[in-house]
Amino acid sequence: SHVPVQVREGLVCAVAQLLFARDTAKVASLFGELMLLPPAKLDEPATRAALEAALARAASKLLDYPPGAALPEIRFDALVGEVAAIAPAFEFELPPYFLNNARALASLEGLARAADPTFSIVESIYPFALTTILAGDASPLMRRTLDDLATDPATGRLSVRKLRSLVDQLAALSRKPRLAVTLDVVRTRGGRRVIRRLARQALRGRGSAK
Repeated sequence: SHVPVQVREGLVCAVAQLLFARDTAKVASLFGELMLLPPAKLDEPATRAALEAALARAASKLLDYPPGAALPEIRFDALVGEVAAIAPAFEFELPPYFLNNARALASLEGLARAADPTFSIVESIYPFALTTILAGDASPLMRRTLDDLATDPATGRLSVRKLRSLVDQLAALSRKPRLAVTLDVVRTRGGRRVIRRLARQALRGRGSAK
């Protein structure tokens, strides 16, 4: 079934916020774009706080971080159950494609792991999400998400540490040299915008980012 562009962008940004930033509050903020909750309901402080708490609990059950691993394993087999448990409390507007795609991912990962026990669907989804955000700079949501991922919330400045971590993860998952990934990032619209912002930040003499 057809997935609206707004929802596709929301899913990409949610993956990045959950796996790179590990920020379930930011994921909750995307439920309007995901068309799961009306924006007016999401703006209610009590609803927003309850949703953030519910997502944090669900993430603790669905994400398994193996020792030393940069990315978690997602228990897709439990995802549908967790969504079904949360949905009534918030009256989610669940379109058919949402649960159908979750079930399909669980089935595909199961089939892939039968052939290769080391296969991780997260390692396939995550680089796609990051590169899509970098390339999708024309979208306000993509720009906002990239800024969130690259900015130190304590200072409001670009964080070199975060940018380095993003490049390192892309290099590790794509099995490409770090320099090649850096050049790929710089060639994207989002990457060029970040570089320009970093240059302006340095020129303003506000000090180096962490």
